[in-house]
This record gives sequence, structure tokens and C-alpha cells, in this order.
Amino acid sequence: MKYFLNESEKWVDTDALSKSLDLDISTVQRSVKKLHEKEILQRSQQNLDGGGYVFIYKIHSKNKIKNIIQKIVQSWADRLGQELERWENGG
Repeated sequence: MKYFLNESEKWVDTDALSKSLDLDISTVQRSVKKLHEKEILQRSQQNLDGGGYVFIYKIHSKNKIKNIIQKIVQSWADRLGQELERWENGG
């Protein structure tokens, strides 16, 4: 994630990211997949000249990430409030 925050305008594939961070490609792919699923990263398909394609990734805007984090925190606070109510009422 730190890489993407520092390179917020740069699109990168998992192979280049793996080499840049000196990490195993499968580790990078798992992490990037999770960040994409949580909508932290955006993904685009880049077609290769010889056929096939690779996915390239870039971080979403700070505003979008802020909104995602706020929703997560609010959801956690709501669940905590519900649990405290149950605890207070003996249940």
C-alpha cells in the first residue's frame, strides 16, 4: 500500500511491483487482489502486442479512500454500539 501511496499517479503491474519491492510475485498478487476488492486500488487491462493482457493497478483518489475508511469506522462503531446495548440490557 505504501508503494501506491507514494506513486499515486503511476499505473503498475504486479510483476514490476514484485521486482521493485523485492517480494515474491504471489505475495504481491494476493495483496493487490485484496486492495482491489476493497476498492483501494483501481485496475485496468493492458493488452500486450503479442496477444494476451496484464492487469495494471493504481491507487484511487485520497477522497475515495477517506470515504471507504469512514464507512468502515462507522460500521464498526455501529456494531460496537449494538453490542454495548445488549451487554447493558443483560443479553
